[in-house]
Amino acid sequence: MLQVDETASSLLSALDSGESLPARWYTDPSITEREIVRIFRKSWNYVGSLSQLTTLGDYVTGYAGGVPVVVVRNEQGLAGFVNVCRHRRHEVMKGRGNARLMQCGYHAWTYDLAGGLRQVPRSAAEPNFRLEDYPLLPIRTEALGPFVFVHLDADARPLHDYYGPILDIIAGSGVVLDTLQPYSREEWQSHANWKTMLENYLECYHCAVAHPGFNAAIDVRPDAYTLAAHGWFLSQSGPVRPSALQGKSKIELYDVAGDVAQSQYHFLWPNVTININPGFPNLSIDVWTPDGPNATKGFSEQFFGPGVSEDFARSLVAFNKRVAREDDTLTDSVQRGLLGGLPDRGRFLTNSEHLVVHFQKMVVNAIFGQSAEAP
Repeated sequence: MLQVDETASSLLSALDSGESLPARWYTDPSITEREIVRIFRKSWNYVGSLSQLTTLGDYVTGYAGGVPVVVVRNEQGLAGFVNVCRHRRHEVMKGRGNARLMQCGYHAWTYDLAGGLRQVPRSAAEPNFRLEDYPLLPIRTEALGPFVFVHLDADARPLHDYYGPILDIIAGSGVVLDTLQPYSREEWQSHANWKTMLENYLECYHCAVAHPGFNAAIDVRPDAYTLAAHGWFLSQSGPVRPSALQGKSKIELYDVAGDVAQSQYHFLWPNVTININPGFPNLSIDVWTPDGPNATKGFSEQFFGPGVSEDFARSLVAFNKRVAREDDTLTDSVQRGLLGGLPDRGRFLTNSEHLVVHFQKMVVNAIFGQSAEAP
């Protein structure tokens, strides 16, 4: 739980001087509970791509701060709902697919694609029961380019207010978002706090030490690898190494000599990352969700541009998984250190890790409700 001497101002001041958040912020269940309520339930949450929602009845499911959600393509466009039956609160839809109606698998309460309740077995014999009184609860649904997000707050600021400029930045990589095609989707689990994992993502100070393949493909030197804060999203970028382009790397790599010469790695508050690697047109998305204080669960979606070969796709996916395993080894170790509680705080190098500091400030502001704006 929050300590008596922990105020937003004291924590932010410590972050400005390079000190990290206290260890218990990564291990205390009460902190995680606050994060679910004050961060994830008050943010835009990614659920899937527009390519999965093109036909009437297409749907995807997901979660927003632990709340089950479903987005469906109906006659009016995209519509989002709390994916919970108004009867016994069973989840109505599972996974993703196409359906003419949304029917709960518990007692067959059935909803139309606009969320209206249409059929309830035995309801004719129930006094004072009206179908129109129990629709699925609506939620905000908006798209950012080909990416679909939901928000539990009907009065939330538009999605583009938070992340809109990222579309132009991605376009600069050579990836044309509207042409991307889904390739794979995998769920995963890890043994570290969600912040531990994202803070690792937000710096490449460790890349030359811990990622030999990544370091062989992408120039991670501080004068070549850029870090930039854009308010609600944070970006990293590095050029492909000439030695990799020339096939002179001492480490076996995937084919980096495609149309995309610039890597890009973007974090969208609070828990979405978008990754573009050098080579043929590609993009992957990861969503990172707390699974208690000492574990994280999520999913990864991989997309490729038209005409990308199966050999390239498989080799890049394998490359990404290798980097992810290397990161898991690091963050699992960090989490064990945090559980030990000593030292209580770490010390950042603010030149190389300023995006991590920015992220921690966003966490503090959200937990204390100090600011409606990113640092």
